[in-house]
Amino acid sequence: MNTRNLFFASLLGATALWGTGAYAQDTTCTGETVTLRILRTPGNYPYPAPMEAWQKQNPCVKFEINEVPFAQLADTISVQAASSNPPDIIVYDGPNTQSYAATGILLPITKYLPKGWDEDILPATKAEHSYEGEVYSPGIEQTTVAMYYNKTLVDAAGIKPPQTLDEAWTWPQALEAFKACQQGPAGSPTVWGLGPTRFGNGQPGLVYQDLIYQRSAGDPKADPSSSAYKTFWALSPDGKSVEGYLNTPEAVEALTFYRSLFNSEGVAPKVGIPNAFFDGKACFYIDTPAAGNALLKDPKIEWGITPIPYFKTPIVHTGSTTIGATARSRHPEIAAKFVVDMSWGEYAYMNVSQRGNLPTLKSLFPRFAVYNSYPMKVFVDQLQEWGQPRPPGPKFAQYDKLVTDALRAVAFGGDPAELMADAEKKVQRVLDR
Repeated sequence: MNTRNLFFASLLGATALWGTGAYAQDTTCTGETVTLRILRTPGNYPYPAPMEAWQKQNPCVKFEINEVPFAQLADTISVQAASSNPPDIIVYDGPNTQSYAATGILLPITKYLPKGWDEDILPATKAEHSYEGEVYSPGIEQTTVAMYYNKTLVDAAGIKPPQTLDEAWTWPQALEAFKACQQGPAGSPTVWGLGPTRFGNGQPGLVYQDLIYQRSAGDPKADPSSSAYKTFWALSPDGKSVEGYLNTPEAVEALTFYRSLFNSEGVAPKVGIPNAFFDGKACFYIDTPAAGNALLKDPKIEWGITPIPYFKTPIVHTGSTTIGATARSRHPEIAAKFVVDMSWGEYAYMNVSQRGNLPTLKSLFPRFAVYNSYPMKVFVDQLQEWGQPRPPGPKFAQYDKLVTDALRAVAFGGDPAELMADAEKKVQRVLDR
């Protein structure tokens, strides 16, 4: 058996995969006991407190938990979902909802959603987790990015970053701030204008953070046949076509600017520098609420948050891990009930409280004091006003990788028009399969 087959055989092994411990019953069960099998990454939700509270109301349900590293999660889901003993519930990367819906992995849960869910859910969350008119995941938490700044450094440079969405910088305005704040010789400054990402290996190009440059050059209100409209959406509404959506005049212009940050302007590094912002080696830095929550606990520097800049249309990407019931669950009704319950009301509050991300329900925001005032309120305002899912489609994982590769090549000095034309062809081939 080759290495790949050994890997997949190990994924199918129940003893290797499924934890031996189950959550204990807190009250007496008077009927048949049902075991729900949950597949997730280590330390992810649903968390013990809401699970135990839920079991008090549902004493005939117990759980078996299988945890695999995030890097193995997608493969494990694909193999386990098709096996003779599939998980009942999966906790997975949210942008894959449409992929899992299209391939029959997820159970549609629209009919299980509580009254008022449509009015309470963030529009970006509903869009991300819907496919062909059905909702496949209710979402539990959300996240997005904003631009942090080192207050000591920007004050010394005489810069006053905007703190509200209506005063947000354009990217050219942000560039001037990066240049004014950067310190040291060009190419190897002691303080960078814009610090490197902490995602992945620290190199630029990730769709989650960097596709918003070109998407913000588009216009969602333009004629649907126009390049401006297609630039903003970066994928056709049905997720089946990318031709004319990535290699547009607006996208090329935006990416030419993006390339300059790492090359001719030299205000951002092409390689990762661990903790650059937290160590005072960068004036500005793009990250999720996690960075702000870390700084609130351990304020290494004086800091603030400014909204993400844009070219024409403000936009930030949304998306986080989410939860869903599997289509081949042996207990679909109970699995769907648990999934929906964990994302609603007090259970949702308990889950979101554990990690410090943003809720998906608008009604929960007032309960998180940290997000009710500046600086962390910037995340809430952006999420509600500017939030868009990464271009949702049934083959997001392939789209994500190919477009990330193209964006990274642009950052390293490549020609935007050539690279985006090539990305369009490669992505389209995937979509046509």
